[in-house]
Amino acid sequence: MARGDRRKCKCCLKLFLPDPRNRRHQRYCSVPRCRAASKAASQARWLAAPENQDYFCGPVHVARVQAWRSRHPGYWRKARRPGTALQDVSKAQSIDSAVGTVNLLRSPEVG
Repeated sequence: MARGDRRKCKCCLKLFLPDPRNRRHQRYCSVPRCRAASKAASQARWLAAPENQDYFCGPVHVARVQAWRSRHPGYWRKARRPGTALQDVSKAQSIDSAVGTVNLLRSPEVG
């Protein structure tokens, strides 16, 4: 495919330029609605594969999840608390213009 070739998006049916890194297999444009449709189609393809039918099913996975939940009580309640920041607030630093300045207009001294 040449560099300037455009494709028709499988969701919105508009022409778009595929990303050069994904040119050979990009079928959806970058509009959020089309990206969501691309992800839904990808997940449906993955779930349709025979080896993925029972991927997270069975007693081993149930025990694993139950053990994790017992080690992390209240995880979802803490994660959804409104007003809690994900990062610490950094303190503002004062800028001292007299310290650390260099005179860039001065000519270099020859020694």
